[in-house]
Amino acid sequence: MIDTGGIWYICCLKYFEQYERRNNMDTIFLNGNVCTMDEHMPEAQAVAVKNGVITAVGSNEEVMAENSAVTEIIDLGGRMLLPGFTDSHMHLMAYAAGKRMVDLSDAESLEDVCERCAAPVSEMQQMGEWIQGLGFNQDNWSEKVIPTRKDLDRVSTEVPIVIRRACFHLSVCNTKAMENIGLMEPDGESNELGSPGIGYYADGTPNGILYEDTQNLVNRNIPRMSVPQLKELILEGLSDVAAQGITEIHTDDFMSGYASDSDFHPYFQAYCELADEGKLPVRVYQQCSLWSKKDLEGFLAEGHRTGEEHGLYRLGPLKLIVDGSLGAHTAKLKQPYKNDPSANGCLNHSGEELYILCKLAQEKGMQIAAHCIGDGAIQVMLEVYKKIQQEHPGHDMRHGILHCQIMDARQQDEMRRQGLLAYVQPVFLRSDMNIVEKCVGQRLASQSYGWRRLADLGVHLSGGSDCPVEPFDILPNLEYAVTRTNPDTGQSFYPENGLEIDEALRMFTLEGAYASFSEDNRGSITVGKNGDLTVLDRDLRKRPEEEIHMTRVLMTMVQGRIVYRADW
Repeated sequence: MIDTGGIWYICCLKYFEQYERRNNMDTIFLNGNVCTMDEHMPEAQAVAVKNGVITAVGSNEEVMAENSAVTEIIDLGGRMLLPGFTDSHMHLMAYAAGKRMVDLSDAESLEDVCERCAAPVSEMQQMGEWIQGLGFNQDNWSEKVIPTRKDLDRVSTEVPIVIRRACFHLSVCNTKAMENIGLMEPDGESNELGSPGIGYYADGTPNGILYEDTQNLVNRNIPRMSVPQLKELILEGLSDVAAQGITEIHTDDFMSGYASDSDFHPYFQAYCELADEGKLPVRVYQQCSLWSKKDLEGFLAEGHRTGEEHGLYRLGPLKLIVDGSLGAHTAKLKQPYKNDPSANGCLNHSGEELYILCKLAQEKGMQIAAHCIGDGAIQVMLEVYKKIQQEHPGHDMRHGILHCQIMDARQQDEMRRQGLLAYVQPVFLRSDMNIVEKCVGQRLASQSYGWRRLADLGVHLSGGSDCPVEPFDILPNLEYAVTRTNPDTGQSFYPENGLEIDEALRMFTLEGAYASFSEDNRGSITVGKNGDLTVLDRDLRKRPEEEIHMTRVLMTMVQGRIVYRADW
C-alpha cells in the first residue's frame, strides 16, 4: 500500500526546502566597480555572500570559486557596489506619519500653505479630526514671515489646524486648535500663557506659534496610535528606506508623540515585535530620546543600555535635544542673531540638567548623542562631556554632537581632543546657505558646517538626513558633502570646506557603522562582515561631482537578503 501521508510530507518538505533556498540564496556579484571602504583592498571586481556573510572579495575568477548550486549570479556590468548606506540620524515614525499629512515642504507662499490645508477641511470636519501640515519653510517664500493663527483661521475656524515648520522646532495652530489645547483660556487649567514656548501678538494674546517642547501640547490632543498601528507605520517607512540603498538607520522615535509623549514602551514594543517576527527589512539603531532624569532612570532601571539587541533592532545612545533650529531662531548662539538682536536662541535644558543626565548615562555605560545647532549649545555640551569623561575616564563611549552646524575652529579642536563623534547632515545646506550669514555673520559662517577641517583633524564624521527635515535620499546628501553647491541654483556655500567623494562615501558607510559600534561587522566590504550591500547605476568616483544626485539605487541587500531591487 502506498503511504500517501508519507508522500505528502516529503513533497511539503521539498517545497519548503526550495522556498528557503530561494529566500536565503547565496549571491555572487561579478563584473562590478566594487568600492570596498577597506584600506587593505580598496577596489575589487567581485564579491560573494553566503549565509548573510561576505565570504570572498577579489577578481571574478577568485570569487567564482565560491559558486554552488544555490548561488545567484548577478552581473553588475560595471555598476558600482558599495557597503550598505547608513543614515546616522533621522526620525522614521515622523517621516511615515508625515506621509499621511498635508505636504508643505515645497509650498511657495503663505497663500499656497492655506490652499493646501483647505483641501481636506470638509473631510476632517466630518471625521472630527485635525488637519496636520508638515514641512513649511518661510525662508523660501517672498514674504519670509512665519504664519500665525489668524492666517490659519482663514482656512477654517471650525476644524483644528496645526502646521509644523521643516525643522520640527516650531508649529503654528489656528484658533480652534489653540482652544482645544487650552491655550486661549486665560483661566484654563492647561493654560501656558507667559511661557517662552508660546508666541504672542502685540496685544498680549497668543499668536498660535509654539516652540520646542511646548508643541507636545498638540500631541496630547491628537488620537494616539496602537502598537499594531505603529508597526504598520514602521514597515511603511522602512520599505522606502530600503529603496534608497540604506541598510541601517539611526532613528529617534521615542519622543515622536504618536503613541505617547514620554513613554518609550509602545515604540520599543512595536520595533521588538517586528524584529522577533523577522519583518524588519533594514537594521535600526534607536537614538533614545528620554527627556528627564526620571525618564532616564526608569529606562535604565529596566536594564536597557546602548547595544541591547533584538535581531535587526538595537538600542543606541541617549538622545538629548539641547537647543532648537537656526530657521526658527531657537538654536542657542553665543551672541545675538545678526538679523534679530533681541534673540540668541534657547536651551531646552540648563547646563546642570544636562550634566545630571549625561553623568547618569556615563555611569551606566550609555552612549550619548546631543542635538546642538548653535555654538552656544555646542559650548555647553563640550563642557558637560569634558566633565563627565574626566570623572569616569577610560570608556570608549563614542559620545557625539548631532548637527554641529554653527561652530568655530576652537570648538572643532575641542571635539577632536575629547574624541567626540560629529553627526552631520550635508544636505541641510540646500536651505541653510540662504540664512546662515544673515543669522551669524560672515566670519562665523565661514567656519560653520566645517566638515573639511573636522575631517582633517581626524574627527569621526557620520552622515545623516534628519528626515523628515530633509529626505533620506543619500545621493543629494553625498553631493552637498562634496560640492556644497545647490545643483538647481548654482549657489555655493564656502566650497573649500567640502570633502572628497571617498570621504563622503565613508561618512555614509564605515563611519555610520562606527557610530553604532558596528565597524567590525559592517561598513566595509570585507570577508567576514555582514552582507549589507548597495548597488548604484554608476561609479560615483568616475562621474562629474555635480551629477551625483542623478544616480539611481538599483539594489539593497541586508544580511545577504535582497530587500530592494529595481529593474536594470
